[in-house]
Amino acid sequence: MAVQSKSSADSVGKIPVNEPKTLGRLVLVTGDKGGTGKSVVARILLDIYRHRNINCIAYECDQSNPQLYRHYNKVAPGVSGLKLNQRGGADALQDDLKRFSPKVSLVDLPAGAAEYFESVAKDIFLFQNAERLGYRITMVSVLGRVKDSVLQLKRLVDFCGDRVDYVVVKNLYWGEEHKFTRYNNSKVKQSVEALGAVELLLPELYDDIFDLIDSKDLTFREALEHEDFSLSNQSRIYGWIDTVESEFAKAAVQLGLE
Repeated sequence: MAVQSKSSADSVGKIPVNEPKTLGRLVLVTGDKGGTGKSVVARILLDIYRHRNINCIAYECDQSNPQLYRHYNKVAPGVSGLKLNQRGGADALQDDLKRFSPKVSLVDLPAGAAEYFESVAKDIFLFQNAERLGYRITMVSVLGRVKDSVLQLKRLVDFCGDRVDYVVVKNLYWGEEHKFTRYNNSKVKQSVEALGAVELLLPELYDDIFDLIDSKDLTFREALEHEDFSLSNQSRIYGWIDTVESEFAKAAVQLGLE
């Protein structure tokens, strides 16, 4: 009598289920009002993806201050625009997931996007379609020290729940880690930690260096070779990038860096 394999035995009497293969990550970067460092996080993430040759499609949604597009559109395959405030404006996001199957789709959301992210997600059935296509969503919330940072994150957590993963980034431009008292003492911190959130620190980059990078529309790695930067400043940029990469490695799975 033939011995039935374990896989065959396990399937007896069961209806086959076509479980979606996990292809990658849909990484959405958000923050409260402009100035928290949301786009800086999106830029350094795309810098890392491009440098590591990770298959990533990037999207710029912040029409008022399109930093991601301005600095990285020249780096192939460029940065696409999404008008989330228009009906159907987000359709390309998930259509591209199906068409190109990238490892990562990176979206730089507009400042304060939590105020209408819910309607966008419902309009395009974002959670359902991402799961069907084999993508896990990661919400990257960049924090300042103001109350709005906590309120925006709470709104996202209330809506998204356990349907997404969370990465919380404290931007140290606004002060040392222990000074983020509004978030550190908040119930939303307890909520995201219970949902498995990874907390990261974004180190400060000197204002004059950052401003020069910004004025010349450079990528962070372009600044390492640019003639307008002294050797000392290039060293500081290198050290900053290296520190960020080491820090972000703590959320390698959630950010699609593995």
